[in-house]
Amino acid sequence: MQIVVDDLILNYEQIGTGSKDLVILHGWGCSLKEWIPIARKTKGYRVTLLDLPGFGFSEEPHKSINIFQYTEVFSKFLNKVNINKCIIVGHSFGGRIGTIFASNNSDIVEKLILVDAGGIEIKSTKTKILILLSKLLKPFKIFFPKKIRKILESSDYKNAPRILRESFVKIINQDLRYLFPNIKIPVVVIWGSNDSILPVWYVKIYRTLIKNVNIKIVWEANHFPHISKREEFIKILNEEI
Repeated sequence: MQIVVDDLILNYEQIGTGSKDLVILHGWGCSLKEWIPIARKTKGYRVTLLDLPGFGFSEEPHKSINIFQYTEVFSKFLNKVNINKCIIVGHSFGGRIGTIFASNNSDIVEKLILVDAGGIEIKSTKTKILILLSKLLKPFKIFFPKKIRKILESSDYKNAPRILRESFVKIINQDLRYLFPNIKIPVVVIWGSNDSILPVWYVKIYRTLIKNVNIKIVWEANHFPHISKREEFIKILNEEI
């Protein structure tokens, strides 16, 4: 199905006929497609899967947007499809959107489920120095060191088109920890024990900053526990919703 939000054509699917709504937000560079097997095994809910702008079959933003603008598009999408009460599942990049939206909309979000979620930005001294060097060297692109570029540019950045690259830079540098104490609804944090992108010890930060939080570790799962350990993930999800 498709819908227009802020002059963007967005693709989405709804699976199930339950009386309650569950909304799933995918990670960066991904799409709703990878979540369809999860949605089909989520009982008692109407599950809404959204391709976020620039991913899957949704239109790319007309200009680069930050994470708060992505969240605004998501908010308008919920309004257009008449979802006024739901549980949100947000993976990685989608977890950032879920975090922002839930921190301001406890009347809409009943529970927030964060899966290896982005939003905690902790940079080492080495990385901070490299970022500073990259900014100083930016006007002199011809002399910009390839080694620094390689360290700074993740595959998520390199594989994205120009507008999404600009958005990625805005998004990846936005630390959302200051919003954690504002989340008043129940939160479930699900994390792959072998996540090499966002380390599993990040769950300690959620436990410290969010009052009503439940931590679930998917053992031997990577950054994509819903794929690498699908059955274990589905079991945890169905227990928590």
